[in-house]
Amino acid sequence: MRIFFLIGLLSYFGIAQETFIPQKTKVSKIVVDGKLDPDEWENAIQIDLDIEFNPANNQAARKQTIAYITYSNRYVFIGVYAKDNPSNIRASIRPRDDFNIWNDDLILVRLDPYADSRNNLGLAVNALGSQFDVKQVNALTDEGRYDSSFNVNFESAGTIVSDGYQIEMKIPLSEIPFPNGKNQMWHFNFYRRYVENGNEIEVSSQPRDRNNSCVVCQTTDRLILKDIVIDKRLEFLPYFSSNVSGERDTSDEKLKYGKPNFGIGLGVNMDLNKNTSLEITINPDFSQVEADVTQIDVNSSFSLLYPERRPFFNRGADLINFTDGAFYSRSISEPIVASKIISQGKKSRLLLLNALDNSTPYLVGGEDRSFNGNGGRSFVNVFRYQKLISNKSRIGTILTNRFYNGGGYGHLLGFDGLFLLNKKWRLSFELFKNINQEPVEEWIDSTESIQGKTVALDGDNLNGDAIYFQLYRNTEHWESYFFYRNISPQYRADLGFVVKNNRRWGTLFHKYQNILNKPGLQSFGFGTKIDVVYTFEDLYKNFSVDFFAFLTTFGQTELRYTLDYDAVKTFLEIRFNDLPTNELILSGKPSESINFRINLTAGKDLSVNEVVPEVGLLRSAYLTFGIQLNDNLNINPSWRYSRLERTNGGEDFFEGSIARMSIRYQFNKAFNIRVIAEKNSFNDQFFVQPLFQWNPNPSTIFYFGGNQTTLENLEDAHFQILQFNRSQFFVKFQYLIN
Repeated sequence: MRIFFLIGLLSYFGIAQETFIPQKTKVSKIVVDGKLDPDEWENAIQIDLDIEFNPANNQAARKQTIAYITYSNRYVFIGVYAKDNPSNIRASIRPRDDFNIWNDDLILVRLDPYADSRNNLGLAVNALGSQFDVKQVNALTDEGRYDSSFNVNFESAGTIVSDGYQIEMKIPLSEIPFPNGKNQMWHFNFYRRYVENGNEIEVSSQPRDRNNSCVVCQTTDRLILKDIVIDKRLEFLPYFSSNVSGERDTSDEKLKYGKPNFGIGLGVNMDLNKNTSLEITINPDFSQVEADVTQIDVNSSFSLLYPERRPFFNRGADLINFTDGAFYSRSISEPIVASKIISQGKKSRLLLLNALDNSTPYLVGGEDRSFNGNGGRSFVNVFRYQKLISNKSRIGTILTNRFYNGGGYGHLLGFDGLFLLNKKWRLSFELFKNINQEPVEEWIDSTESIQGKTVALDGDNLNGDAIYFQLYRNTEHWESYFFYRNISPQYRADLGFVVKNNRRWGTLFHKYQNILNKPGLQSFGFGTKIDVVYTFEDLYKNFSVDFFAFLTTFGQTELRYTLDYDAVKTFLEIRFNDLPTNELILSGKPSESINFRINLTAGKDLSVNEVVPEVGLLRSAYLTFGIQLNDNLNINPSWRYSRLERTNGGEDFFEGSIARMSIRYQFNKAFNIRVIAEKNSFNDQFFVQPLFQWNPNPSTIFYFGGNQTTLENLEDAHFQILQFNRSQFFVKFQYLIN
């Protein structure tokens, strides 16, 4: 048993290090086929994944796992032999972006090429060779810790054998950011996930200190690479796209299609040096491959946030991710041309983004409502700089500008920092100042005002600021934080997503948690969260107390209960008291074939879209199931329901549901067919989206599909569910040339 098991020997910010110096090999010697031929891997070093850190606390691993590393001038090669009973192995053939891979048996290699704990680059491969890449960031909490938009173009293969499974990986050095120099020292470690008797088991080549809130700081084993070749990337990404749309006004007439639209554009990505890249895109096609999951917004007074899916904006996204939404890439809607420089040295990181946007979303946050509209052309600048003081601290600044065609602008200047005071305590802050002059436009139709300034765009000059401060503590059993937000009434971020302002908001959170090495009770915990909110006019806005408890048992099943009690809630200057809401969440992964999540909510809520808000009885539900029929076929049905009843027994404020079905057949890692169908009873709409997709690497993609939509009631005409009155077909082909 390794001495690493003695947690008392852990160093201040992690664990003792081992140094691994593999021998070089020839590129032609290793064939990436998922079969570990001893002759291929004779130059590799061997690393044991012999530490189980969950649910056991750094005890000897139950199953043997051996990793191998070797390298050539331009590639790092990784092989892993994971011992197991083949009948117990969970794995399916998956596309690159499928989060369900974390239900599979998989291997993850974590790389910290700068050896400074700024982040870990995670490359995961399941037992059948499907891959997933993620950047694990040195963030304050789990919520902002993972950047799944990170992409690495690498090869992988996996094979299930008689006593387990084997995987192989070929990673181009040109795909990994690291310091200049032909001799490198990286930090790294290995991770294995599998399920035994219905419980998730996590194994590593290094121990995990549960009292250390910095997970990426615990990737510390050294990998020495000597005399490598540093290639500068020069990539071209041309694309061609086309779409044609049709409509009809009555059920008797045929769909009338217009002329096809055609698009052509080019992206260029080049390394100026190993640390700095320049990306330029001309006439980009930023259309999404898959429709967003529709959110229920019938009782929301604020705009809803949707995730970014466009690769150009996702690269470097962790550098411009802020607590308050100071930058939101989907605020750049239809750029004609855009450029981006990303540079990261040993002690700093920099991002410079410029774009000419042809269609500008405009968002005005408020105390109780947000207001939005669509505008014309604008020019965008984003400058972001971050300085790493040490692997425990960093500070940064951001400057964003938006200039509107015809007049008006929005400037935002911000400063932020993250400090690891010790392995248990962290502190972070964000400070922002905005200077705006509204355009004179009719993009927002509103007669409301915010402290004497109209919401309508009539050229007002606006100045605002925001402060975010968080103190966080985490140990093996206790997690606590204090979070203070101070957002002035005229605070805006024209390149961000700020929907709420005029509040001084304090949050106190405290949770107890315990991980048990027991089959029937893997973990449990309980805690509370208290929120107190005042406006800048000292109006008592909100006092809320949450109580929650959770446990994890057989089948990776988690049961969570939350009582959200709003003792005081003020909306549109009307005070309401005693608004409790109960939420029950049940989720699990009982087998390789099925995972599920069920949310049930009942209590009191406000009808916020009424002229005079009232209290109603809320009933809502969310059910989703992932069904893996075989290695290739996945079915994912879901259902969202929400109802707000009047307390006097009158007509409901609202009632409706959104039923969604996604079916995907994955022929291999690159090619799949999927069909998405959704019925939304809130707006009487039904749509179907079939899609054929070929995606052999993060950038090369070909897809062909369509959107068929039924609006059941359209200008006094009624349509049956499959009588589509809107239709669109589209095709896109983009190919990476390097």
